[in-house]
Amino acid sequence: MNVLVVGAGAMGRWLAERLSAEHAVAVTDIDPERAAGVAADLDVATDTGGQYDLVAFAVPMSTVETATREHAGRADAVIDVTGEMRDTLAALRESFPDAARVSTHPLFAPANEPGTIAVVEDTPDDRTNRILDALTDAGNELYRTSIAEHDEAMETVQAKAHAAVLAFALATDDVPEPFHTPISEPLAELADAVTTGDSAVYAEIQGRFDGAVELAAAAERVATDAESVAALFEEVTE
Repeated sequence: MNVLVVGAGAMGRWLAERLSAEHAVAVTDIDPERAAGVAADLDVATDTGGQYDLVAFAVPMSTVETATREHAGRADAVIDVTGEMRDTLAALRESFPDAARVSTHPLFAPANEPGTIAVVEDTPDDRTNRILDALTDAGNELYRTSIAEHDEAMETVQAKAHAAVLAFALATDDVPEPFHTPISEPLAELADAVTTGDSAVYAEIQGRFDGAVELAAAAERVATDAESVAALFEEVTE
């Protein structure tokens, strides 16, 4: 198939590389130089206009609506790897009303592949199935889910988890290594991993998914007397 990958960031590069093994891929981006660089690195084409068999969106959540409108109608099949299902599928339905549509969320950074990919098959067909096949051929596992189940889960595994780790990093001090415990050491390592990651990605997640406010409320409950804290442990383990 002729596939257009919209977005030449880390996820767009990863997707273009995976699909180029079996399909003719072109890349486009709001930054033409970045698209040209990815195309040269992967030996694929850059977008020259026209129609494709499938358009794949690998853009930030905040730009999905703009990107889908810009490329509306350029294919009869679309897929995305944005990491959010509700608003993304709404945008795909609006700009590609008669197309085959599948939304995916790789639950890993490209460097950590293979992993699990969440999938919502809105109106799948053979073309979207071939894209999913290319992803499983790379060793990834598909987890078919619903919009609601996915987005609710992301509030916990992304928004709340990232906020908790960032809060830990903000509230703690560096200590000599011998003082670390089996609990504090992995938390410190997680804090290092999160705070050295792409802050724009983490900000987008916090902007889209609820979680930080609930986390702050939970932390306030912990910041009480010892008797109340003991009761919270019992609440969690019930």
